[in-house]
Amino acid sequence: MEFGLDLYSLSIISFGLALGAFVKGLTGMGLPLVAVPFMAGFLGAEHAIVVMQIPGLVSNAWLVWRHRGEARGTPLRCDMIIPASLMTIAGVWFLDSADDSITILLLAIAVACFLALLLFNPSFRLDGRIGRIATPGASMLGGFVQGAAGVSGPLFSTLILSFRLKKEAYVFYNGLVFGLFNLIQIAAMLGFGMFTMQRFVEGCLALIPLFIFQALGMRVMGFVSTKVFTGAVVAVIVVMEIKLVWEGLGL
Repeated sequence: MEFGLDLYSLSIISFGLALGAFVKGLTGMGLPLVAVPFMAGFLGAEHAIVVMQIPGLVSNAWLVWRHRGEARGTPLRCDMIIPASLMTIAGVWFLDSADDSITILLLAIAVACFLALLLFNPSFRLDGRIGRIATPGASMLGGFVQGAAGVSGPLFSTLILSFRLKKEAYVFYNGLVFGLFNLIQIAAMLGFGMFTMQRFVEGCLALIPLFIFQALGMRVMGFVSTKVFTGAVVAVIVVMEIKLVWEGLGL
């Protein structure tokens, strides 16, 4: 099977996957947003997003299994998961038929609002009346962008961070939510005929750097305090926000 990628291109893609996998292992997020821009430069946006579903699913399943002890003490937020899951299917349809730059910019605006709340009001929580109103709406937007661009990590990770979970539960919840999205995206992409055999093989090859560097990130996590961990999560979200604006404006 011909992939049309030289050694240099494969090295760049592997580097993006390695960096994204390390961040994923450490914070529970960041794999697609770090790796997809690298891959998209060589494969195209749709191709990169489709290929990332296999390593994304494996990565999230790994995190859930690693922190499975958190399942009992981590309540599921159906007001976040159900709207997002439904809109993920609509997002995949959009990915199959349109450009995603506008959607990325909309996500960047939404994440900027959440970051402002987190930075200027550290005790912010999405609970009570504001939580019942804001969570479903933000989840619908995030689900659509997850399907359309594969990079909703900033919004959902910010949402989950606002629940004020301990770090292990936070990583578990990220893995659970994004793993569910991966399953929905794969099913929708198969339905739209976007998952070819070549993309399947490429997704499997992407597991090699994933296994190595996500394990490294997960090992480092055990030596990081809760305060440092929270700061690292916020820092990653800020970097993600910058990347989203950069990509959305085509700079």
